[in-house]
Amino acid sequence: MDTPDDVRRLPATVRALGWTSFLTDLSSEAIYPLLPAFITRELGGTALAVGLIDGIANAVAAVMRLPSGALSDAIGRRPLVLAGYGVSALVRPLMAVVGSTTGVLAVRSADRFGKGIRSAPRDALVTDLVGPALRGRAFGHIRAMDHLGAALGPLVAMTFLVLFPGRERTLFLLALLPGLVTLAVIAAVVHDPPARTPLAAKTALAGGLSRGQTLLLGAVAVWALGAASEQFYLLRAADVGVSQWLVPAVWFAVGLVKSAAARVSGPLMERLGATTTLAAGWLLFGAAHVGLALTTAIPTTLVAIVAVAAAYGLVEPAERALVAELSPPHRVGAAFGWYTLVQGLMGLVAGLVAGWLWDRHGAPAAFTLTAVLAVLGCTMLLTLVRPLGHPPSPAPGAAP
Repeated sequence: MDTPDDVRRLPATVRALGWTSFLTDLSSEAIYPLLPAFITRELGGTALAVGLIDGIANAVAAVMRLPSGALSDAIGRRPLVLAGYGVSALVRPLMAVVGSTTGVLAVRSADRFGKGIRSAPRDALVTDLVGPALRGRAFGHIRAMDHLGAALGPLVAMTFLVLFPGRERTLFLLALLPGLVTLAVIAAVVHDPPARTPLAAKTALAGGLSRGQTLLLGAVAVWALGAASEQFYLLRAADVGVSQWLVPAVWFAVGLVKSAAARVSGPLMERLGATTTLAAGWLLFGAAHVGLALTTAIPTTLVAIVAVAAAYGLVEPAERALVAELSPPHRVGAAFGWYTLVQGLMGLVAGLVAGWLWDRHGAPAAFTLTAVLAVLGCTMLLTLVRPLGHPPSPAPGAAP
């Protein structure tokens, strides 16, 4: 696992991006878990409205990722990172004044629009600043901070609402504070590398994919087709008898495990390489879903959910390191745009497929399909993508 000294080896911009991820997810996850009840109880919306709002908002984020990543190859990463975080920071608190489900849709979609703008340029900026030897740790640091913020956000929300019952709108308004700190951090610390040569805008937006990138995206697409919403894990926990008051604790634990596993992912990549680490994460993901399909006991269900969280923590930095490894330096933004676009779109399909299977055939069918897709994606990764990858140079002081 990364130590404070390991983190200090990373460039200041990368460390700052970790804090922006932490603050943004702290703000977002203090609001997001409250929205279903807010929509149905206060605004009179339906469960269908909840699903449509989330689906449309995530689709907006997915569609924006490719053009923003490609455009960052031309104009630089920092302007789009700042714009993306800025849109989310300034729009999210407007949830405090919405009076209809249409208003929730507008705010949530604008928030996700900001995420779509910033995601690929941020990962491309990390690639620009960090060599192959430290990329695993860099992406691991950012994902760990992201998940730590996501774990603490609901805890902050719960504490606030215990002290101030029924004041959800006030909490939504207070989400402005971490957003403003995020913008201050980006303005003060986050910078593009001075030596980077931009592409012409027309060239950047018209670029295609190499064979290696295409094969990797194919494997990612197969795996992501099984990676449905994490709400299904909480639904499974409720199905097997986990008390409703314990569900926030499960969510908190999932965030902490993801954060810890993301810290482990970097050192693991230095020893095994990004491809092997990613394959191990996908196999763990598949095995955990086999457990979720087979068990109906509370302890084993919770163990399986924790294993899913650990898999996510390993997978996310490894996927990004492998995207960077297979991308030419002048098209890193476009490569991350394609990667995040494929993940986002397949995630939408995954939610529909999992929900349909759950309703028609039960939870075991949905989780079994996920396990099969994880193994299939892993097989594609090891047989098609591995021969194209190059093991990263050993980090200074690392064991040979």
